[in-house]
Amino acid sequence: MVVNAAQLASYSQAKQLVMSTGYFSENILLHFVSSMISGLVTTIASMPVDITKTRLQNMKVINGKPEYSGILDVFFTVVRREGILALWKGFTPYYARLGPHTVLTFIFLEQMTSSYRILVLGDDSGGSSSL
Repeated sequence: MVVNAAQLASYSQAKQLVMSTGYFSENILLHFVSSMISGLVTTIASMPVDITKTRLQNMKVINGKPEYSGILDVFFTVVRREGILALWKGFTPYYARLGPHTVLTFIFLEQMTSSYRILVLGDDSGGSSSL
């Protein structure tokens, strides 16, 4: 849920921001740059949730008692023991996986939207680029 929310919200904002520089027009390069920014934002937003979930799934039972009492306990224990940056351990490989995923998702979306406008709506005004 966090990944989808962060991707959808940040892509549109990144696209507007990048277009406002004046260096990009509505084309595949714009979509690539915007989706890489979106992937970065998504990585930053989703990693703490993913780290917390993974720690909760891998917790040990010590003397018949679980290591953590719940999600918030995991979160605060990690921050207390390892520091706030521990919530972003493995950032580079995570982004290396999520960045290309986000790029492909939004480039395909833009291409399908463009095709739909042209083929179904008959609008070839150039709202989105084609490959």
